[in-house]
Amino acid sequence: MSTSSKTYKDYSFADHAEVYRIIEQVCAAFGIHYYLIGANARDVALFRAGTKPTRGTADVDFAVMLPDMEGYEAFKTKLKTQGFEDAHGGMPYRLFHRSSNTVIDLLPYGQIAQENTVSFTERSVELSTVGMDEVGQHTEAFELKDVGLSVPVTPAHGIVILKMIAWSETPSRTKDLDDIATLLEAAWGLYQDELFVEDAEHADVFDADDFDTEVAGATVMGRKMNDILMHNSQLKATINKMIADDLSATAGPISVVIAGTMKKDIAHANRVLTAIQKEISDS
Repeated sequence: MSTSSKTYKDYSFADHAEVYRIIEQVCAAFGIHYYLIGANARDVALFRAGTKPTRGTADVDFAVMLPDMEGYEAFKTKLKTQGFEDAHGGMPYRLFHRSSNTVIDLLPYGQIAQENTVSFTERSVELSTVGMDEVGQHTEAFELKDVGLSVPVTPAHGIVILKMIAWSETPSRTKDLDDIATLLEAAWGLYQDELFVEDAEHADVFDADDFDTEVAGATVMGRKMNDILMHNSQLKATINKMIADDLSATAGPISVVIAGTMKKDIAHANRVLTAIQKEISDS
């Protein structure tokens, strides 16, 4: 993997150092566990893979672990003393940082949720928290060395899990499928450094008779996904069923987007998706 031809400025996360710093300071003061999700987290994974980002975004999404709505409101109130304000549109989880022209979504999870849902009385808004607890236990530090920051971020395999859940809950959000396919296409670049070392954990991917880098990358992705899913049998069953349903179709929607992104046929996309399924179904 090489990122020598890529610089931070090519990626969405490069524009938000001021926001990251404030969130880090306030979360530390409140003792809040948080991590970066969404498009910025996707771009961190693409940067690590040496892959050009697919699209930009002015928004930043954070998952924030909180015990109750009172704590959530106190957290937001503190942020409003640090340059944030309520964003236009009235979404109760959204704030605007004027000096950096950045919109942030603060997506609460943890004890604040009831049956995997956080309900806001304002505008009767509900947010799903499915998968956020599990992914939140497997975050990775991303060093923004030029600004002296370390940001906890969803790893690529965690993003794929959350994107699958998001798409299953709102199938009209096709950008979730785009991000899944983009990360699968980038998986080989993301993991190859750890494959080309002595006694590599996943070295057996090279033993395949019909070795293919995209299939191999998906295999490693599936194993890393399983490290998260193995702690929640219901979540694991949900992801397994999504993949099984897609593969049982002549051309399932996930496979179609993978094929388009990789510029390959459906058969190849099915091989990629099957590689993930194998790693999370029998483990």
